[in-house]
Amino acid sequence: MIHEITRNLTNEPKPIPGCQTELSGLVRHGYFILVTTHLKRVLAVLVASLVSSTGWVGTSRAQTTDAIQSIRKQYAAINQRVARYRKVRKELSGFSAEGGRLIAYLDGTTIVKITASYYGETGKADEEYYYQDGKLIFVYRKESTYSRPMSGKVIRISENRFYFQNDQLIKWLDENGKEVSAGPEFKNEQDESLATSNKFLIGVRSKNPTIEAPE
Repeated sequence: MIHEITRNLTNEPKPIPGCQTELSGLVRHGYFILVTTHLKRVLAVLVASLVSSTGWVGTSRAQTTDAIQSIRKQYAAINQRVARYRKVRKELSGFSAEGGRLIAYLDGTTIVKITASYYGETGKADEEYYYQDGKLIFVYRKESTYSRPMSGKVIRISENRFYFQNDQLIKWLDENGKEVSAGPEFKNEQDESLATSNKFLIGVRSKNPTIEAPE
């Protein structure tokens, strides 16, 4: 029985010379076509994704540009009418070494602008907060450095501008007029400006003549 099986195995048909090589080549060729087709599909998806992403970025930038233009128009409109607004004055305590002062400008009962001045030994800082529909839209900050402590002689001025939309900082121009990229410092400026703004808004409507800095 064993011999019969052995004989049968021995008599198995032999591959025809050249056929195996040809078959192997066809298999490889088929695999190549399959892989190439798959890569084309992946590439198509990546290209579509890139186009979509680029379009989104373009749309986002256009929206930001429109928002900046709208903020600048509102800024100009507020300052053109600033003499007509009712003023509320407050003292600032704890915000700087030598104290500070605040003036709020109200159109009826609506706060449209707040200016704050902080005094120190080596310089002073002035900030302006602008509002639309109760929301912070713009902050202008000017920092002046004195020639020597308490001299009052300004030798250096730096300015920063912050644009807001829906409680989000959408653009920051530094003292060189360059746009600051988003990052930890960007987020920190956003949070600090919103916190200070809210503190001032509450303080302006308070009967207390002084607004205290957060501890």
